[in-house]
Amino acid sequence: MVASHAWTELADGDEFAGYRIEQRLGRGGMGILYLAVEPGLERRVALKLIAPEAAADEVFARRFAEESRIAASIEHPNVVPIYAAGEEEGVPWIAMRYVAGSDLGRRIAREGKLAPAEAVALIAQVGNGLDAIHAAGLVHRDVKPANVLLSGEPGSEHAYITDFGVARNVGTESGLTQTGRFVGTLDYVAPEQISGGSIDARVDVYALGCLLFKLLTGEVPFPREGEAARLYAHLNDPPPAPSLDAPEVPMALDDVVIRAMSKSPGDRYPSAGDLGRAAEAALSGTTVSVPERTVATGAAATREREAPTERLPAEASDGGRGNRRLLFGGGVLALLVAAVIAVLLASSNDPGEGETATGETQAAKTTTESKEKPQTLSAAALIAKGDAICTENRTKYLRYRNSASEIEPDVAYSRVLVGISSKGVDEFNKLVPPPSKKRAFDKYVTAQEEVREWDRDALRAAEEENATAYLAAREKRDSTEAERQQLAEAVGFHVCSNSEA
Repeated sequence: MVASHAWTELADGDEFAGYRIEQRLGRGGMGILYLAVEPGLERRVALKLIAPEAAADEVFARRFAEESRIAASIEHPNVVPIYAAGEEEGVPWIAMRYVAGSDLGRRIAREGKLAPAEAVALIAQVGNGLDAIHAAGLVHRDVKPANVLLSGEPGSEHAYITDFGVARNVGTESGLTQTGRFVGTLDYVAPEQISGGSIDARVDVYALGCLLFKLLTGEVPFPREGEAARLYAHLNDPPPAPSLDAPEVPMALDDVVIRAMSKSPGDRYPSAGDLGRAAEAALSGTTVSVPERTVATGAAATREREAPTERLPAEASDGGRGNRRLLFGGGVLALLVAAVIAVLLASSNDPGEGETATGETQAAKTTTESKEKPQTLSAAALIAKGDAICTENRTKYLRYRNSASEIEPDVAYSRVLVGISSKGVDEFNKLVPPPSKKRAFDKYVTAQEEVREWDRDALRAAEEENATAYLAAREKRDSTEAERQQLAEAVGFHVCSNSEA
């Protein structure tokens, strides 16, 4: 028997609510998952029990049980079916289909990243599953690789979205529960979950955009050191463009990721399915024929109901940067600190393990796609990509810079600067601005090419131990910085112009 709110983990062979436990599959901050046998039918199921520490939160435990019953009514091919839900001596539980395969977290851990076609196919399936969840009035709130189960052969896998233990049907609460527990995973958490804003289906759209970036590049969107830095990046840094990290990714997919990860919920896709369809169209070079619209109901519905629209991806969005300064009042900073503390206390589970109803299969190696011809970017995409390049260059520059290197010939330091400026110029030259931005953009890139030449002059001087020439090259670079920032501002760049550093 299991004692309410104080139970210990089950062992192989134990019985719970009539189910016979075969083995533990995983554990997260909110629940523990077991492989079990259903009584009578002798059917293997994935049995999830609310974690003891979560069960102590009576409000959370009650919602866990309520939402499990709602989730059990969802019938969709991309949602893991829930067979039963109940409570045993005060401990809520759900029994769902056991998917004998792998999960997306494990596959990415093995392979690093997926070919764009495979990534988009899986994202489209997950998006459709999330639409079904949102149509039932639920918000998942923890979309991540470990919560996407896979079955079938690699390359033609069937994806299931799972883990309703953190799905919520309350659309007005932030990512923090009443007991300070943070709901979600840092690398996929939407800005409004951090800042205490209104929560609806669009937090899952944001997370799905993060997941698409992860599948395309093998990296999370904001790989910062420390929880606070990652939370800050979700609140402030421009959405990243996957093609900058993975050249084989078509640039059209950059627009999809950038729009999905807009800071303002209203600038994102209205539904997760819209995101998936946009990704498919971007990959194939076609247009989406289905009008965009929200499918969420109840508490998952957006606070400002969105009518069908024919807006083009990313064209009408600036990634939410216009409201960025408003986020950083004292109250938001307090929430940021609270969120970090909560995560440190409550989210210590291994992200590779997750809470998944899976067995393990061997996945095939990904294929590669040839790089497509550069495509003309929207103004919003150009600005987001440019700021991403400047953010990366600035981070590297500050990492290596020291006062001695600036005033005395330093070969090693100079080589680093040549590498940074050369890569920056190369990345900017890959971008194709829209006609309205071309003139200003070309002037800015020319200025960056001058920086590269001055860095090369400094390197030659350092190798020749010519202090006078070294200082002259450094002075040219430093004395023209304000001019470059003005040129960047004329394009519309924020980070590059230092207007929102």
